[in-house]
Amino acid sequence: MTQLKPLEPDPSAPNPQAAGIDLDFDEFPYWLVGMLLIIAAMVFAVVASDTYQDAFAAILPGLTLTLVTTAVSFVIALALGLVIGLGRMYRYEGSNHLLRLVSIAIRNLCTLYIELVRGIPFIVFIFIVAFVFTRDIAELIDLPTRQIRAAWRGSAALALFYAAFIAEVIRAGVQSVSHGQREAGRAVGLKNRQVLRFIILPQAIRNTLPALGNDLIALMKDTALLSILAVRELTQLAGIYVGASFRVREGYFVLTIFYIVLTLLLSLLLRWYERRIQIPGQIR
Repeated sequence: MTQLKPLEPDPSAPNPQAAGIDLDFDEFPYWLVGMLLIIAAMVFAVVASDTYQDAFAAILPGLTLTLVTTAVSFVIALALGLVIGLGRMYRYEGSNHLLRLVSIAIRNLCTLYIELVRGIPFIVFIFIVAFVFTRDIAELIDLPTRQIRAAWRGSAALALFYAAFIAEVIRAGVQSVSHGQREAGRAVGLKNRQVLRFIILPQAIRNTLPALGNDLIALMKDTALLSILAVRELTQLAGIYVGASFRVREGYFVLTIFYIVLTLLLSLLLRWYERRIQIPGQIR
């Protein structure tokens, strides 16, 4: 009885083990190592110098206001962006002519808001909200304008400005869900609102998470522009320290550390959450 010889591997065939090693080698986060090395060098410079420590102590109190302003503004912008984004796509499919006219008006008003806000530089938008709209609203409700804090005005400007960009992100996410998903929901007896709530929006939010994360990081960095309203966040306190001590290098060097660390932490947190909600087998 003849024994079958084991098949010898084909030299031209790819080696799975080698391919796995190459894949791990290619996917290693070298950028993260570089960022950590830069942050470590900056932190060492702060720890090793008394002048840098003074700058750090002077700027640190602004961290709380920066984080609070970022969180509040983004939550409001996300809620407004969701409403505006859905309003831009709203279409009445019934036979009532009045409701059809209302849907046309809502859709065009939302589109007008998005295009108008996106055409204004953010620093100009801050001035409009803080010094024009705030005064008009204060006079309307019979409230002294000075009682409206600069931080509130800045947060409102951030929320209203980024709501336009988030609305476009939401619209793109909703449109990325296939039409078959809507038809399947209607086929099982769900109403349009239920289809939107239980089928469309969960998938749209998953699809738009990277873009929403970018908007969150951009909003956090744009809190620096609130210093023009004398909001005592990180950039404002850095400017006060530099103006009082004339230590330009120390003040803005420490300020850079704060923003780099915050940006990196937000980026890593968003990457972790994206992987957690990722569909198995989906290409990233």
